[in-house]
Amino acid sequence: MTKTLAVWTLLIALVAGFGGGMLAARLFSWEPAGYEGDAKRGGVMVAREIHLVDEEGRDRWVLALSREGEPSVTFVNRAGWAPMAMGVNQDGLPYFNMVLEPSKKGGPSLVLMDSQMRSRALLGLGDDGEPSLAMLDKEGRRRLVLGSGEPPKGSLLLLDNEGKPLHSWP
Repeated sequence: MTKTLAVWTLLIALVAGFGGGMLAARLFSWEPAGYEGDAKRGGVMVAREIHLVDEEGRDRWVLALSREGEPSVTFVNRAGWAPMAMGVNQDGLPYFNMVLEPSKKGGPSLVLMDSQMRSRALLGLGDDGEPSLAMLDKEGRRRLVLGSGEPPKGSLLLLDNEGKPLHSWP
């Protein structure tokens, strides 16, 4: 075989292999279940559940549909406990849950912030598991406190600009 014939044989084999691979990919392409292609879905991934997992493969965040087809998002801590979830229940109503992990002190809290990222309202459970609500001014001073903590449990406290009590019930 001459050098020229060997080069042409190699080039023809490469082109034929490349063409055969393209043809096979076109004829025998595989799509995952639920995937309807970019043309129909605009690049949207279709799934009933999505799990984000940590390095050990443990669930840390789950986006799923219930048996009834309602969506939910669940956040899971390192210990495997799910302290927060939100979604739509079987009656079609929204829910937002924050749960105190058993045998832990201090509880879940909800903090509302203004546009400057300053805490303005706090709702949560204290170390004793009792609920409280506090409203803060723009300097972060408590202006209204309801619930446990100080003053005694089951009370309402209004505070002035310096944080001194104006009124307290009972």
